[in-house]
Amino acid sequence: MSAAPQPFRLRWPHYGLALLVYVVLLLAWAPASLLAWALPRMSQQAAWLDQVDGTVWRGSAAALRLQPATGAGQPLGRLRWRLQPLGLLGGHLVYRLSLDGAGIEAAGSVLVGPRRVALQGLRGEAPADWLGRLSPDLGIWRPQGRLLFESESLAFEPSAITGRGKLRWVDAVAGHARGRLGSYRAELEGRDTGFSIDLSTDSGPLLLRGAGSWTPQRGLQFAGTARAAAGAGAGPANFLGLLGPAQADGSRPIRIGR
Repeated sequence: MSAAPQPFRLRWPHYGLALLVYVVLLLAWAPASLLAWALPRMSQQAAWLDQVDGTVWRGSAAALRLQPATGAGQPLGRLRWRLQPLGLLGGHLVYRLSLDGAGIEAAGSVLVGPRRVALQGLRGEAPADWLGRLSPDLGIWRPQGRLLFESESLAFEPSAITGRGKLRWVDAVAGHARGRLGSYRAELEGRDTGFSIDLSTDSGPLLLRGAGSWTPQRGLQFAGTARAAAGAGAGPANFLGLLGPAQADGSRPIRIGR
């Protein structure tokens, strides 16, 4: 006599699958305005989305706008996003992002958790005049050229930033110099709630070096030196004149925010 079939019983994998399906459907239909509402609150009013369209799963905003503590907001261009559903299996929202407009192009992934936001595989390019928006002292230089940024991983938590990035100023020109000054590299490392900065010269007639930091509370703090390379000619002379008199070793001091 065969045994009676066992009655079907729901177990925790079934509940988990049902919850996953519910979350997927919710994200697929939730309007993009939900992200526009959430981003300022997650970023402590530092970032906003303007004129959103689509859904939380896939959509766009006419502009991603950064809002400093003082002054006008800075629009970065059109933002597009698309959810990567496999990230839900790990309990995170993972989006593929692209940004373009206002001379800026960037792409990468963002991973959003309960108390952590991480940027992964980020690559970006922007006009060098954005340096002047970081600090009025840099704005005096009237920087031109291109800024290239890349980072494999940067993570933001309420009390700490971790990870590394690299910012390059390529084909650098300053409004007071004759011709190109060179190309420069700033190594960035997350530290507390900001970044440490280590500046060096890749090439060119103007040699820059120094170190500093950036935090939301204090902005850019930097100390370094500038000098003309051997055989540089008169090209960097006007720029060096902006920095004040030469020191005993012939270099000019650079002090920002100090």
